[in-house]
Amino acid sequence: MKLVLTTFLIIFLSFYSKGDAPTLNQWVYYELVRFDTRFEQGDLKEAEEILFGLYEQNWRRDSYDKAVIARTFGFYLIQQERYDEGFEKLLVSYETGAFPLEEQARLVVTISQLYAFKKQLEKSITFLEDYLSEVGKRVSKIPNIGEVYGMLALAYAQKEDFDTAYKHIASAVKYSGFREDWYKLKFAIEYTKGLYLEAQESAFMLVKFKPDVKRYYIQLSAIYNILEKNDLALATLEVSYLKNLLDKPDDFLNLSNFYLYNQNPANSAQLLEEKLDKGEIDATDNANLKLLSDAWLYAKDRSKSVVALEKAIDNEYDEELLIQLIDVAFFSFMWEKVINAYDLAKQNEIDTTGKIDLIYAISNIELRNYTKALTLLKTMTEHETYGDQATSWMEYLNTIIEFSN
Repeated sequence: MKLVLTTFLIIFLSFYSKGDAPTLNQWVYYELVRFDTRFEQGDLKEAEEILFGLYEQNWRRDSYDKAVIARTFGFYLIQQERYDEGFEKLLVSYETGAFPLEEQARLVVTISQLYAFKKQLEKSITFLEDYLSEVGKRVSKIPNIGEVYGMLALAYAQKEDFDTAYKHIASAVKYSGFREDWYKLKFAIEYTKGLYLEAQESAFMLVKFKPDVKRYYIQLSAIYNILEKNDLALATLEVSYLKNLLDKPDDFLNLSNFYLYNQNPANSAQLLEEKLDKGEIDATDNANLKLLSDAWLYAKDRSKSVVALEKAIDNEYDEELLIQLIDVAFFSFMWEKVINAYDLAKQNEIDTTGKIDLIYAISNIELRNYTKALTLLKTMTEHETYGDQATSWMEYLNTIIEFSN
């Protein structure tokens, strides 16, 4: 804040040398320089005494000297967190009417902020709108006018009048160029109003000018996703990952799901496996292991899919995952794993009638456990859905047994 105060003082004093603008009396100028010196030295008592002495002079109401002194005093008091006193001095400064319109904008913004701080939002809005009305068509020539529009947008957003807020934030961006807080507000309003194409532009600008902020990539990716620009949504998240901005389990899971959704299951599986091995994703959460299993399955690496399912079941018994394990292991020709999983299903009294029993019988045939397979198939020949298949497998097995004798 000390830097802000000094900056404002430099701005005020710079007008002293402008021939076409109001100027300070020379002795006022030197007193303000003396104040600045004491302030920089940390001698706040004497610095304030200098300002107080200047402020108490018998100035004309419209004196430019009085306006600059009151403004400097106001910012000094705010820096000292004496907000009510500072607010009073800034109002005095503004009400002199001594400042050209071009010099008023930053003061107007500060006063409006203080109105808002004092929970007088309507006064803040009125103050800003009155100033803009006075500026009129000269708006493009006013330095810092973007801040006036930005403050007005914030005020209307607080009132949840997003249509009016959006009009003003558009003006703030127009006159300020890129400014992070304005684009954040612009994006938020556009997202709230469902203006997704406009939100895409705002989100892109935030990523462009703030390329090391993770949440801006996530915002942009989300907007691309809403607009069904899936390749761009994935690419945006990938860039943030390559820049090492993703650092939370949900970030990695989100990217993994995007890979799956965009038919890139191998990348999804590799990312998940890496983060699970490093402990950056919870390996005790079966939902994460199921996602890994699905990713490997879609990547056509069934053996790794089976391993992930086995780890999940070791974590915590889950009937659905156990049935999935039997199914995936069977189509991976991993007969012993089918048998082991089936035995576990029986231990947990899962109803295996039908497809699971048939898978178990076929696995036993492949392992040459013919007697066990034949016994089970005989019980299945009357099954409504799988009876015909059981009969065919039984005939096939009888042929094998006949030729092996």
